[in-house]
Amino acid sequence: MRHSCISFLSISLFLLTACSGEKGSHEQISTVSIDKGVEHFDADYTSAQYQSLFKNPKTIRLETNDKCLLSANAYLLNVTPKYIVIGDKTSFYFFNAENGSFLSVMDRKGNGPEEYADIFSRFFDEEKELIYVATPNKTKLYKPDGTFVSEYPKDSISNFIGVSNGYWGTYKREYQKSHLVAFFDKDWNMKQSFFPFDAESVTGFSGGYIVPRFRARNDQVCIVINDTLYASRKEKLIPAVAINQGKLKMPTDLNGDLEGMLTEGKYCIKAENALLVNDLLFYDFFWNESRHYTLWDTNSGELLTHSEKGYAMPYNEKAIVNTPVSLIRNNKAYTLLSADKLAQYGLANEADDSNPTLLCVDLGN
Repeated sequence: MRHSCISFLSISLFLLTACSGEKGSHEQISTVSIDKGVEHFDADYTSAQYQSLFKNPKTIRLETNDKCLLSANAYLLNVTPKYIVIGDKTSFYFFNAENGSFLSVMDRKGNGPEEYADIFSRFFDEEKELIYVATPNKTKLYKPDGTFVSEYPKDSISNFIGVSNGYWGTYKREYQKSHLVAFFDKDWNMKQSFFPFDAESVTGFSGGYIVPRFRARNDQVCIVINDTLYASRKEKLIPAVAINQGKLKMPTDLNGDLEGMLTEGKYCIKAENALLVNDLLFYDFFWNESRHYTLWDTNSGELLTHSEKGYAMPYNEKAIVNTPVSLIRNNKAYTLLSADKLAQYGLANEADDSNPTLLCVDLGN
C-alpha cells in the first residue's frame, strides 16, 4: 500500500481520564477474536447480500506518457467530477475524471520559500481546487498546475485531513512544544483540541484518518476515521471511541478492558487502511505476517467480511478481482489496479507497463 503502517493496539485508562466528554449510547462493545487458533474465514462472495454491496463497475484507463508515468508506489488521493488525483512520491498528477487523459502535474519539491522538502500529509480540496501539503513546519497550498498560493497556518498545523465540515489536524501550541489533535472548521478556526503529544508521535495517513500515539513506551494509539475515533487491542478489533459534531463520546465499559494491554510479539496489529461509508467500515490490517481485509457494521460492531485475499469487486459483467479499497467518495468505492494485477486475472498483458486502471463501483448499502 501507499503509506507506512503503524502498530496500534490498546489505549489505557490514561485515554479515558485524559479526555473529557459525554458517555456514548453503546453499553456493550462487540469484539471479534483474530487469535491464530481461530480459523479464518473468507466471505461467501456468491451470496446475494455481498453482491448487493458492489454495483455498476466502471473502469478508466489512465493515460500513459513520459510526463505522467506513475511508479509502483502511486496512490489514489482523490476523485472529483473533474479530476482523478494521484500522488506519487513528491508529485501530484491530475487526470480527466471522464476519460483518464493526462491534464497536469504538480511537483514543487525543493528548499525555496514556495517549495516543500518533506511531506507529512497531503489533501486535495475539491471545492477550492487546491492541494494542501503539510510539511514539518508549515502547510502550503498549490493549484493543480503547481502555482503557489499561500502557506497557512504558519508553524501550527500538520498531519491533517479534510472532512465534511472542516479539518482534523495535529496542532502545535505556540507556548509549548507538545502537540494536540484539533478540529478546525472550514475557515480554520479551532473548535476543539485534545490529547497532548510529542512532536514525533503523530502520524498522518492519506486514507482519511489520523493516528495519534498516546504513550510511546506502550505504543498506545487510536485512529480517527472521518468523524469517528476507533481503537484496537491485542487479538481483538473493536470500535472504541466516537467523535460526533465536535463532542467526544465514549462507551462506558472500556476502563478495565483496555488498561495495561501492550503491543508485543507476533500479535502486533498494524493498521493499513480504514475507510468509512454510512454504517460500513472497510478496515485493512497486518497481523501475524499476513494482511487481512475486514468489513464492519459500525452500529452493531458485527464483522461482515474477513478475508486475506482482498475485497471481491466486479471488474465488469464477467470478471471479479480481489483488491483493497483505496478511496470512498459519494457512496462510490475506488481502487487503482496495476497492469500486473490485471494480468493475474487475464485482463491485461503481462508485458504491459502502462499506467494503472481506476476501478469505480457503486456501494449499494
